[in-house]
Amino acid sequence: MYIILALLLLDVLVIVHEGGHFWAARLCGIEVVEYAIGMGPLILQRTTKRNTKISLRLFPVGGYCMFVDEETGKDPRAFNNQALWKRAVTIFAGPLMNFIAAFFAIVIYLSVIGLNGAVSRVAITEPNAAEAGLLAGDTIIEVNGTAVASPVDISAAISACEGQTVTLTVERGQETKEIAISPFYDEAAGRWRVGFTFDQERQRVSLLYSLPFSVRYNAESATLIVKTLKALITRGQGVDEVTGPVGTVYAISEITRDGGIDIIFDLLAIISVNLGIMNLLPIPGLDGSRLLFLLVEAVRRKPISTEIEGRITMAGYALLIGLMLILTYKDILQIMTGSLLK
Repeated sequence: MYIILALLLLDVLVIVHEGGHFWAARLCGIEVVEYAIGMGPLILQRTTKRNTKISLRLFPVGGYCMFVDEETGKDPRAFNNQALWKRAVTIFAGPLMNFIAAFFAIVIYLSVIGLNGAVSRVAITEPNAAEAGLLAGDTIIEVNGTAVASPVDISAAISACEGQTVTLTVERGQETKEIAISPFYDEAAGRWRVGFTFDQERQRVSLLYSLPFSVRYNAESATLIVKTLKALITRGQGVDEVTGPVGTVYAISEITRDGGIDIIFDLLAIISVNLGIMNLLPIPGLDGSRLLFLLVEAVRRKPISTEIEGRITMAGYALLIGLMLILTYKDILQIMTGSLLK
């Protein structure tokens, strides 16, 4: 089940990425011949009213948008017959959509699903509090007659009493009760306690907090990814930790098994940012190389030969496929020996 969830997670990000190319192309007047999710043999396909083939392919490790110029360059709607800025927008839209997806993943998690945090309701009572009459389900509203709004306020007020009897005002159903409890000093916690744990509940965060937080969070993720790539390229640091498609899916499935829905949105954001950055690298076959070709065209004021660009791109694809095969072999060995996530 978790393997399927991991594959679905990666497919969502591929759909988002290729969807960026697709809609940008449509807006720029570039005709899309095929919009494919996955690679390899065809599983399902349907044709839209605009003769675009929507395809689902066997291997869920990527996807692509095929434009008219990749079959013939004579059509006026072909990719290479469009203005340079339109081609650049169409290519950049894929990685951009990954960054946008990461942004909304965190916003949705915080403001729609909410953080799982402590509330002022009692979950479990220890003997000290239970003997005084405190019950699970009681909601604490005052400590020694002073209103408290959060678990942090409650803990601070109890600790400030330094062992003197504490009177808790609680709501129990429709009733309000006052319960006097003698605190004890918890050596492990390093503070005075009365002996209970707070309940947990999902609490939604306002957009005023979640929007800027998502920007900062994803910016920090992007910075860390860039630093890691730099260390990998310049010093070879972390080369043993690089994984291929099999290792990535396995790692995601194991992490989601332990972390549940909370970790899914975090993974969605991190992997989406990672996918956006990786696709912007000037590696033949990736979006970054196509943007680099356009930059050279802008400087030279004429396009690079289609034949030369095609050869470079095919060489890049060959290298990427070779790398994926090597990493896949390495992933399988590590999974079999149980060393992948160690």
